[in-house]
Amino acid sequence: MSDLLVFSYAFPPMRVQMAPVVAKPMAGLARRGHRIDVVTAQAFGPHLGEDDSLSDYTAQHFRSIQRLSPDDRLLTRRWRYSPRWAATPDLMALLHRQALAYLLSLDLGRYAAVITWSPFHSVNTVMARVKAQRPRVKWIAQFSDPWAGNPLEHSRVTRLWNTLRQPQTVRSADFIVHSSAYSRDLMFAGAGRNRGARSAVIPHAYDPSLYPSPPRQANDRIVLRYVGVLFGRRSPEYLFQALRVLFCEHPLWRDRVCLEIVGTVPPEMLQTPAARALQPDVLVIRTSVSYLESLRLMRDADLLVLIEADTRLNLFVPSKLSDYIGARRPILGLAPPGGSYDLLCQVGATIRAPTDVSGIAAALHEALSAIADGADLPENPAREELSTEAVAMQFEAVLGEVAS
Repeated sequence: MSDLLVFSYAFPPMRVQMAPVVAKPMAGLARRGHRIDVVTAQAFGPHLGEDDSLSDYTAQHFRSIQRLSPDDRLLTRRWRYSPRWAATPDLMALLHRQALAYLLSLDLGRYAAVITWSPFHSVNTVMARVKAQRPRVKWIAQFSDPWAGNPLEHSRVTRLWNTLRQPQTVRSADFIVHSSAYSRDLMFAGAGRNRGARSAVIPHAYDPSLYPSPPRQANDRIVLRYVGVLFGRRSPEYLFQALRVLFCEHPLWRDRVCLEIVGTVPPEMLQTPAARALQPDVLVIRTSVSYLESLRLMRDADLLVLIEADTRLNLFVPSKLSDYIGARRPILGLAPPGGSYDLLCQVGATIRAPTDVSGIAAALHEALSAIADGADLPENPAREELSTEAVAMQFEAVLGEVAS
C-alpha cells in the first residue's frame, strides 16, 4: 500500500461541517493499509471553534497530523484593516505562506499522491504553486461545492477571485473529484482548453463505526428531526406551513408529533405566522452539538428531514445526507431536482418540492402513519455505496488512474 498526504484546512478538531467529511473517507483508506499524513490548519480566531469528539478517531487512523497557524501580527493587521480581503476567497488565505513553505520542505516524492479537500478553496492556490515547483507530484483535488459560478455566492470580490483562480487548479491537478455530477459539470462547462485533469464523482461517506450501538432511544412522541444549519433560501418555512395543514386535516397528530431542529436557525425564521402557530412542545430548537452527538440524534430520530434551498437546480449534495443515510432512518427530503434529489431517489426516500406545502403535509401523514404502525425501513443496497469502505475503494481506483 502507498504513502499519501492529505492537505486540507478543514480537519478535526476544527468545528466546521467539512472536518469529518475529510476524515471519514481518508480513514477508510487508512483501514485498507494506506499510510496517511495530514497537513491542516489549527483552529484560530473567534470564528473557528473546536469539536474533540473525533480526536480518538483521527489518532487511530492517521500517521501524523501537522497543524498550521497564521502569523499573529499578519492576522491582526488584515482583520483590522481589510476584513473583506481576509475573506477572499476565505479566511484560510492567511495561511498561504506558511502552508507553501511547509509543503515544499517535505519530501513530496515519497507520496503516491497529495489529496486536497477544498471547503476552504484557498487550499488550491497553495497546491497549484507547489505543483508548479514540483511538477512530478501527483495531485488529486476534491471539490465538495462548485467554486467559480457558485449560484449561492453573493460576494462580487469572491466571485471574481474564484473565476480567475479556478482555471489554474483545473489545469494543474492530475485528477479532480466532485461529490455531485452537477457541480462537476458546472466546473468543466467553461473550462475549454484549461481542462487538464481527469475527473470522477465520489459521494460523501458515512462511517458505520461512528454511530452508537443499538438500542435506539425511545421517544415520547414521534420525532421529526432536522440536523444542520438553516440560512437564506434553506428555510423551514414551508415545513412549518405543512405541519399546520397536517394538524388541521389530521388533528390526531397534534399531540403525537415533535419537530426538532438541531443547529443554527436565524431568529427571523422562527417569527413567521407558521412558526409561531406551532406550540413549544411541537417545535423544539436545540443548539449545535458535537459531530458524534449529531449522529446519535440522527440514529434516534423517527423521521429525518432534509431541507434544501428552493432553486431551479440543486448543484450540491450535502455531507449531512450521507450521515442521514448511514443512520438507517426514514428520510423526508424537501429538494428540487439535482444532486440531493437523485441520491434521495436511489435510497428510496420520500421527496417533495421545497415549496409544495400540501404535498409535504400528505407525505408527513403517510410517513407518520407508517412509523406509528411499526413499519421497518426497507433494505436498500444503494446505502452501502456511501459507506467509508465503498468510498475508500473508489478513491483507490482514482489512485490507480493517477499512477498509470
